[in-house]
Amino acid sequence: MKILIFTDSRGQHKSSFSDKLIFTEKLSREFNTELLLCPYKWTTTMHFISLIESGKINISNYDKIILYTGVVEFSPRPISNFLNAISDIKPFLKVFLGDYLDLTNTYKVNYMGEDTKSLITINAYENIVIPYLKAIGDKLILINTNKIVDNWDGDYLKINPNGRPSNINIVSKYSEKTLGNFGNLVNILFWNDEEIKKYTVDNMHLTYLGSEYLYEKTKQYLI
Repeated sequence: MKILIFTDSRGQHKSSFSDKLIFTEKLSREFNTELLLCPYKWTTTMHFISLIESGKINISNYDKIILYTGVVEFSPRPISNFLNAISDIKPFLKVFLGDYLDLTNTYKVNYMGEDTKSLITINAYENIVIPYLKAIGDKLILINTNKIVDNWDGDYLKINPNGRPSNINIVSKYSEKTLGNFGNLVNILFWNDEEIKKYTVDNMHLTYLGSEYLYEKTKQYLI
């Protein structure tokens, strides 16, 4: 069995357990695996799709594909950051999303003196991205995105004392669109607040227990 693992920083970041293996590393030691861990500064599902469309990833070469992306394009970000994050993928999005590409509408929620916006809209994710991923079929194992605990930023405050935008939990609205659409879904959207604090250091990146959880749940689709 040959496996591709493509993740954003959540599949690589292990600051709280640097002496142990994160789940992607554990899986790679057990299976014939190609790892693409956070290959871009802002690694999104659209980067994954663009690599397929450009022929740089040939999905027929793999028996299983583990995809752990989404939170980057879901998260509301200040407009200046939005413009930076979208710059490298914008040409592809114009073609791939077509009329669903929205570069103007914002959340009207202020963060650090700027309005906020996600890289793609919920409609674009539901109507363009999800159907594309579903077409990959049963070889795709999708790990979705958990909710955000209100008034808790965890270790993120060490990086940014301002915390995250007040509308950060919009990510769960995107993640809800995965439910019922994928046979091989590692669903972490159901995690409650205590589980999120147990399994992540900052609502997003994993603790060792969170990594072990994803290891066990993902492995079930490989054996």
